[in-house]
Amino acid sequence: MVSPVSVVSRAALPGSRLLLIRVLLAAALTLPGCSGGSSGWAANSPVQGSLVQGSLVQVSPVPVRPLAHGVFVAGPEAPEDAVTDAQLDAYSAAVGVPGVAGGPGLAYVYLSNNWFRSRHFPVQVVRRVQARGAAPVVRLMLRSSDEAATGPDGSYTDAGYTLAELAGGALDADLTVWAREAARLPGPLYVEYGTEVNGDWFGWNARWNGHERGAALFVRAYRHLVGVVRQAGASNVRWVFHVAAQDDPQTDGPQTDGSQTDGRPGWNRLEAYYPGGDVISVLGVSAYGAQTPQDTDIRSLRSQLDAVLPRLGALAPGKPVLLLEFGSAAGASVTPEAWAGAALNDLTSGRWPQLRGFSWWNSAWQNDDQAAHDTEMRVERQPLLAAVFRRYLGHTSLGTGSVTSTLDLRP
Repeated sequence: MVSPVSVVSRAALPGSRLLLIRVLLAAALTLPGCSGGSSGWAANSPVQGSLVQGSLVQVSPVPVRPLAHGVFVAGPEAPEDAVTDAQLDAYSAAVGVPGVAGGPGLAYVYLSNNWFRSRHFPVQVVRRVQARGAAPVVRLMLRSSDEAATGPDGSYTDAGYTLAELAGGALDADLTVWAREAARLPGPLYVEYGTEVNGDWFGWNARWNGHERGAALFVRAYRHLVGVVRQAGASNVRWVFHVAAQDDPQTDGPQTDGSQTDGRPGWNRLEAYYPGGDVISVLGVSAYGAQTPQDTDIRSLRSQLDAVLPRLGALAPGKPVLLLEFGSAAGASVTPEAWAGAALNDLTSGRWPQLRGFSWWNSAWQNDDQAAHDTEMRVERQPLLAAVFRRYLGHTSLGTGSVTSTLDLRP
């Protein structure tokens, strides 16, 4: 994770149908804070548009394939690797999906495997997730801390986990054990390495690995990792290539915010990091609104996915895409319920047919020593946000089939 939308009218897609529903203009629909943020947000906000201008609303065409509903859960009460049943149940109850183990509900759970806590595959967590009927999507976080390991000169110094060490085989022995543990579980198991690689907040970004040379080194390291895991017998693992919606820093092309590139054209384009279609089965993307209450440059999900999904489609035609991380913090100029309402409206309308699922970043964390600056994205702590989720995730109960509890990542 790093640093709005009108109801869409268009011809029905094949296999789609329209649903006309009458909407009561309750307070939950008249969401506060919709006029905040950038002008780009306000112009696209469904809350300021046709959604509240009359009682009859046309719900946009349903996608050919319904979207899998997933979640990432974390909070200050437990490490992000814990993924407790209590956390999953709290989210499930808030958004109105079943949370009882063994019953239908979430399609997948997005979870972390931080090697500074354990170099073993997260067997127990994955078993609990699978017992709920959900598929695991694992972030393989090869790092020594969840804090950036930067030296006095600003360089990244995460010794033991560098791309060069991974590509050179320094982690092979532990990766072999990890893979054998994964191989004993039912699959498929979806695993990513190099989360948000085109963002420089992680050590696998090319900024810390020679800029122009760094992307090629990432590709070599990723391919080596996959080779080790496959050789160890983990044929049940499917690999995910996960990028941020915006290259950060942006290193070529016109900058939408008017900023300049760093003078090294192209080194941080997401395309440069792609390990190859013979390695990658699924593409993933992150797209956030406000990440702290202080954020003012708040981009809609629509603006971000409209920009990045065509790039991913050109890079890897036919590969399924998951929106692995999206969210927006409480207390910002655009409320999370307004941001999420716009996002969920577009997601459930079929605007992006290549998307197969979405997972809200249901987490909270401290940013500094001022409590007012803490980030809160947990749906269960925000009644208005929960109401928005229940409204959109409830489309299935109305018969539209826009959201599903099954993860289908077939081509």
